[in-house]
Amino acid sequence: MPVNEKLAPGKVSLQAPAPSENALIITIAFGFLFLHILAGAILQNASASKAMPPQEETRPSLYD
Repeated sequence: MPVNEKLAPGKVSLQAPAPSENALIITIAFGFLFLHILAGAILQNASASKAMPPQEETRPSLYD
């Protein structure tokens, strides 16, 4: 072991186990799906608000 890789006394090196390939693929797939659903909802909301004209109150005309 090289000198620069030695642990200092009293320090413990903790490493989380590497996730399996399947776990990484599933995580990426869920993230991809979530982002596409979110983008679709945002775009649907934006297109729906553009399609509806602004509603104005129609008041009866007092003068003909």
